[in-house]
Amino acid sequence: MNILFLGAPGCGKGTQSKILIEKYGIPQISTGDLLREEMGSESDLGKKLKNIMAKGEFVDDELVLSLVSKKIESIECKSGFILDGFPRNLSQAKSLDILLNEMSKSIDHVLFIDVPDEVLIERCTGRLLCDTCDYIGNKDRGENVGDPCPVAKGTLYQREDDKEETVRNRLEVFKDQTQPIIEFYEEKGTLTKLIGGNDPKLLAGKISKIINI
Repeated sequence: MNILFLGAPGCGKGTQSKILIEKYGIPQISTGDLLREEMGSESDLGKKLKNIMAKGEFVDDELVLSLVSKKIESIECKSGFILDGFPRNLSQAKSLDILLNEMSKSIDHVLFIDVPDEVLIERCTGRLLCDTCDYIGNKDRGENVGDPCPVAKGTLYQREDDKEETVRNRLEVFKDQTQPIIEFYEEKGTLTKLIGGNDPKLLAGKISKIINI
C-alpha cells in the first residue's frame, strides 16, 4: 500500500501518518530525514549535499528524487510506504510518477487533508514544543513559551515557522505549489479530499474506510 498525504502545514498529515504506521507497519518517507541521513554518511552524495547545504543553496529536485528512489527500493518499503512532504511541486509529482512506473509501482491513495486557513493559523501559532523531548504543548491549554515541560526536564518554546506571519506566508506558498499537484492526482483518479478538524480519531476512521476499499 503506497500512500501520499497532501495538506497545508498544521493540517494533521504527521499525526495521520503515525496512525497508519502503527496500524499497517509501513514506513513514512520524510525527505528531510533522508537528507540528514545521507549527509551523515560517507557517501559521495552525502558529501555533495553537505556542500550544497553549507552554501545555503536549495537541493534540486533530481537529488531529492534520487534519495526517495533509493528509499522506495529498500527492503523496508517492500510492503509499501507513506509519503509526507514530497512531492512539493508539479515537477516533482511528474518525476515521481515516472520513477514509480519504472519500478512497476504506483501511488494507491492520495489523501488531501483540507483545513480552513484560520483554523490552521490558530493551530500552528498555538503549538509549543519541548526542547528535550517530543512533547507538543498548546497555548489553549494554558501553556506558554518558557514553561517547564510536563514530561521531561525541558522547556517549551515556539518554532520560528509557527509564528503568525510565517504561517501565513507558508500557506500562500503551499497554495501556489500544491494546487497543480492536487489537479494532477485528481485527473489520475487517485485523490480523495478529506475535511480536517480537531478530532484526529474521527479523521483516522475516515482514512481507514478509504484505504480498506
